[in-house]
This record gives sequence, structure tokens and C-alpha cells, in this order.
Amino acid sequence: MSTPSPRATAETAPLGLAAFGTATFMLSFFHVGVDPALTRAVFPLAFFFGGVFQLIAGAAEFRQGSSFGGAAFCSYGAFWMAYALYGRFVAGTLPADQAYVATGLFILPWAVLTLYLTIATLRITGALLATITFTLLSLAQFAQSDTAARVGGVFGFATAALAWYASFAGLIDSAWGRHFSPTMADPGARLEHLDHRRVRPVSLTSCIGERAPRTEHAA
Repeated sequence: MSTPSPRATAETAPLGLAAFGTATFMLSFFHVGVDPALTRAVFPLAFFFGGVFQLIAGAAEFRQGSSFGGAAFCSYGAFWMAYALYGRFVAGTLPADQAYVATGLFILPWAVLTLYLTIATLRITGALLATITFTLLSLAQFAQSDTAARVGGVFGFATAALAWYASFAGLIDSAWGRHFSPTMADPGARLEHLDHRRVRPVSLTSCIGERAPRTEHAA
């Protein structure tokens, strides 16, 4: 009897990136000047697409052996779910003269998280950088600066565009079975001398170096 051919493993990164990009894109409108009273319109999308579906993508990334993809998508999925619940049930109950401090503290840890995820992306892809957005939005809350919030919103649009592009690239490359769309892969190539034993990553989120040791050259 012939053995069945192994099933191909689906690429889950495009789903996680699409969810992150879509939620970020919609929220950015409210940072650049759309009436804040309409912010609740983003909560359902943020919770379900930005949150639930990113958690699904993150769990799948862990299952496929991608530490970065799993950590990033699960973390941002939790962020969007927490953001929707915070905006819907918590923000309105805070003292009006101190609410900005609470919101700044809510965003700040995600800026720190994004910072060290950004360091990891130096070995994966340049299409996942988002540190500036979270940092600006956190500072905007602490400083009560509309200007910083608007600039953060602009960077939010840029972040969403990069996430969408990376999602598009992953889908196109997966559908056609070949590399069509550049994703600024491995901008940390110049750091290769720091690790001679591992190959550099080539996919959107998973690090081949986690799984495939480099073949040693014969002496």
C-alpha cells in the first residue's frame, strides 16, 4: 500500500497580519481627528478580528514552531481584546481628570513589548515594525498632546499598511508557490557574524534558525 502524501501546512501569518493591520487602520482614524465619540465603532472589529483571530493565528504559529509569530500574534490579539473591553467598560468609569493617565499606562507596556519584538524582526522581516506608533500614542496620553496623537495616528496608518502588505505578500507567495513580493526580508543580514551556526530566516514570522542548524562546511 502506498503511503499518503503529507498534508501541506497552511501559512497562518497572513491572517494574523491582516487582523492586526485592519484593527490598527480603523483605530488610527480616531487618533488623526475623527470624532472621538465614534470610537466605539472600532470595538467589535478590534475584539473579534484584531483579537480573537490573532489569537487563533498565534496558536497556529506556536504549533508550527514559530516562537516569534506565536508570541507576536497572541500578544497583539490579547491587546486588541483588552483594548475593546477597556474602551467599552472601563474608560468611561474613570475620573475625567485622570483618565488620560490610565490610558497612557494601558498603552505603555505594549510599546515596551513592541520594542523588543522589533529587535526580533531584525532577523525576520522589516514589514512588522510598529514600535513608534505605540510609543507616540502612549506619550500623547501622558502629555495630553493632540499633536502627538495625530502623529501617532499617521504612524498607525503606516503600520497598518505594512502589516497589510506583509499579509498580501504571504498570500501571494503561498498561492503561487514562489517568491513574488519582497518583504524586506532579514534586514539584520549584516548581523550574521553574531551567529555562524544558524541559517537566517526566510519566512514572514517563523525563524528557520529555530529548527534547521546550518550544515557545517567541510574543512
